[in-house]
Amino acid sequence: MFNLLKIFAAFAAISAVGFQLARWADSFAAADSLALAKAPGATAEDIRPIESDATKPLPVMESLVSSFLDSKAEAGAFALKKKLGALDIAELEDFYIEALSFDLEDRRAFEAAGLALEAVAMQDPGLAVQLLYALSPAEKQRLATALTNGWAKYDAVSAWDWIDSAWVDADGKFIDRRLQNRMFHEALDVVLVDHRDFQLAATLATTAVEPELRLALADLIADRVVSANPEQALSRLDFESDALVDSAIMDAIVDEWAQRDSRGAMAWTLANEEQVSNRGAQFIAKNLLLNEVHGELAAFHAGLISSHKRDTVASESARLLARRDSISSIEWLSAIESVPSKYTAYNDSLFEIGHDDFESSIRYAELAYGVAALDRETVLYQALQSWSLVDVEKVRGYLDSDDGFYSSGRLAALRESIN
Repeated sequence: MFNLLKIFAAFAAISAVGFQLARWADSFAAADSLALAKAPGATAEDIRPIESDATKPLPVMESLVSSFLDSKAEAGAFALKKKLGALDIAELEDFYIEALSFDLEDRRAFEAAGLALEAVAMQDPGLAVQLLYALSPAEKQRLATALTNGWAKYDAVSAWDWIDSAWVDADGKFIDRRLQNRMFHEALDVVLVDHRDFQLAATLATTAVEPELRLALADLIADRVVSANPEQALSRLDFESDALVDSAIMDAIVDEWAQRDSRGAMAWTLANEEQVSNRGAQFIAKNLLLNEVHGELAAFHAGLISSHKRDTVASESARLLARRDSISSIEWLSAIESVPSKYTAYNDSLFEIGHDDFESSIRYAELAYGVAALDRETVLYQALQSWSLVDVEKVRGYLDSDDGFYSSGRLAALRESIN
């Protein structure tokens, strides 16, 4: 028994000594590593601890892409934009390539790639174009507007010129007019929202050749700029230069302003009449009537220098009042100076009255030739011919009520056609 205890004691002593020796060995190894780290010429490879494959971190770009794909769309895009803002150009390119590699796994991968391409274009548009042109036509179409946004933030004028001259394919074989127009919209929006350069936006919009595109860009300017403060927007636009802002843009400005402040738009127009088109004057007249400020409407009409604008205001007033107040409508009809314009306004007013009530249409026609000095046969024929397609009996009854209609060529012919 005693010998057995001696053996156990010997094992314990050996274990204790071994443990202590192991601790000393670790201490010496740590000291050597520290000394190596402090030694001249030491590298990270010399002192990097060995890691197992299971503990190695994911590549940074792959992790960023995966984090975005796992996030909610709106919050994820906001967070990713902030993260991309901290990356240099090489890192952005790496992220862009990594994001595209996830395309088959998640459709939002293209959104991530687009945000990266936009960030690249904000720093190096040339590189962004190279990255875009390396893609297939379908991929280019999905990312072209992202490049436009970034480039416009970097240099709006050069971005605009590129959109105007370059198609999605460098050789021009792949052409999509709607995509190009969308890129124009994106670039102009950047000018309005990010640069807040109203004059540049107006100048760029006037360079659009397609009338439909020019009108759409005008609407965008009105929405982004004029709706906030129309008067301030106008004061920032240079209307004194030879390159006047396109009339479509001016019409959009006046229309938006008139809807929000018809009196203010009226006052500005009277002081700057040469800048406002007939259509702009029509917008103001319409909104003055809708706001039921009839006194200001009369003053606006009287204050205009151009007879064409005066006739436009009177015509719009006659049309809008035709259903509500036929007497006032005829008075405005009488104020129209151009005879062709007066007949056009009469027809527009008849259309506004519609075919709800035969008596209303006939009464308006009778007032037109009696008060507005229009030709009796012409105005009656226009009203009755329209009604003959709706209610023949009422038209026949009216024509039979006056023997004088038999001597009128067109009215007699109309009566003959409906018998």
